[in-house]
Amino acid sequence: LQGVWDEVDHMEEMAPIIYTPTVGQACKEFGMRYRRPRGMYFCEEDRGHMAAMVYNWPQKDVHVIVVTDGSRILGLGDLGANGMGIPIGKLSLYCAAGGIAPHRVMPVVLDVGTDNEELLSDKFYLGVQKPRLRGSKYYHLVDEFIQAVRHRWPDVLIQFEDFSSDKAQVILNKYRDNILCFNDDIQGTGATTLAGVLGGLRAKGQQPEALGDQRILIAGAGSAGIGVAQVLYQAMLEHGRSEEEAKNCFFIADEKGLLGKDRIKQLSKEQAMFARDDD
Repeated sequence: LQGVWDEVDHMEEMAPIIYTPTVGQACKEFGMRYRRPRGMYFCEEDRGHMAAMVYNWPQKDVHVIVVTDGSRILGLGDLGANGMGIPIGKLSLYCAAGGIAPHRVMPVVLDVGTDNEELLSDKFYLGVQKPRLRGSKYYHLVDEFIQAVRHRWPDVLIQFEDFSSDKAQVILNKYRDNILCFNDDIQGTGATTLAGVLGGLRAKGQQPEALGDQRILIAGAGSAGIGVAQVLYQAMLEHGRSEEEAKNCFFIADEKGLLGKDRIKQLSKEQAMFARDDD
């Protein structure tokens, strides 16, 4: 554990090495540099066996699980099973800065295949070399995993990390009211951004109620961008703004431009909430 405590003394220097941006390169090279198992993998062939598989993990008192399906690793896209570097890196930060004992964390990858053609044709790729599971088969696998880990560790915190936008909100909405979980890209990024904005208002001598007077442009309409918008929107409501007033504060743009009502059929439910009638 001495290495963990040493990192706390040099966190500003070490954090970029443990996680972003170094972890992105580590994920790209994860398969070629694989040395030893540092987490658990679950795939479609494990269906029906996950409740038994979790007992292969040697530690009996797991408090935090970080899980990804490797579908949206940072800004690198679909890295499949090589995304294991993300749970490892994030949990390393929790141990170093959060004081969580290393034997109480577990990194996990749901290896549901990959749509990355480079990985599908790479004979050295360690993951399942099939196109990604979709639809009910995918969500049934996620559900079996959730039930399995909660059967062994009923009070475990499950953090969803780097799931693609089309699945992240669906999974969060399904489990958020029933189990101890959160999505870091949606909720973690949003909470951090809200703290920064409120701090900025305070520095200007303004009260939190002034949040609803701001005009907020968000570049990117993925899980993180929409998550930021949702958290800021809820904060505006809590400080007395109406739903319509709060929505009118947001201008969210993706690679095709501003989210507008003219594109409503192309948007997810969460994106459509912030679509504008004007430019």
